[in-house]
Amino acid sequence: MKAVVWHGIGDIRVDEVPDPKVQDPGDAVIRTTTAAICGTDLHFVRGTMTGMAEGTILGHEVVGVVEETGPGVRNLTPGTRVVVGSTLSCGYCSYCRSGTYSQCDNANPGGPTAGTAFFGGPAPTGSFDGFQAEFARVPFAHTIAVPLPDSVTDDQAIMISDIFPTAWFGGRLAEIGKGDTVAVFGLGPVGQFAVLSAFLQGAGRVLAVDAIPGRLAAARRLGAEVIDYNAEDPVAVLQELTGASDRTA
Repeated sequence: MKAVVWHGIGDIRVDEVPDPKVQDPGDAVIRTTTAAICGTDLHFVRGTMTGMAEGTILGHEVVGVVEETGPGVRNLTPGTRVVVGSTLSCGYCSYCRSGTYSQCDNANPGGPTAGTAFFGGPAPTGSFDGFQAEFARVPFAHTIAVPLPDSVTDDQAIMISDIFPTAWFGGRLAEIGKGDTVAVFGLGPVGQFAVLSAFLQGAGRVLAVDAIPGRLAAARRLGAEVIDYNAEDPVAVLQELTGASDRTA
């Protein structure tokens, strides 16, 4: 099969590589129908994140169709269309049971103290081959491969593999409540999803800060009040919009 393979900093190639196979009972092999490039992948291309092993297939955002499952996968069958989460998790350790899947004790081959395991990343994350390939092996498929209804397109589903949950979790960490005023700094793809997540989590107002016209326009379409930091002082504008400039310490 063909795959996007990391050979070194700035050296990314489309190679012919062996097809993946089921190795463990909890594995599934999927046929990729849609994959995406994450900003994180650019760290590996540029060398701003170290530890990549030569030959690693890149990518951790995918929608695909199950081709084969191991005997431990009881909730998926061949032909099932799925979106796969970017991080690996066993589903049964204490962290997974508490919902903090990225802290899984069992997914990283380096052991419980090794940290998050994710697809297409550096050796410390497990050196799991990623999804920018025609086929991919998905360990712990019963946990991280989620069936999709026909009403959800690939283009829609790929967003919940990694990028939308990143923004949503940021909102959860900020403890956004009903009627809150929320400021979002930076309106790239994650920032746009942060604006949307804030509203979905109950925010009454979202103040969105950036300087690129297209990004500001996109945030405005989502209902945000935009601030161009090249044209005005964002701190002063935030104070003005929230009434803070009228208050004294």
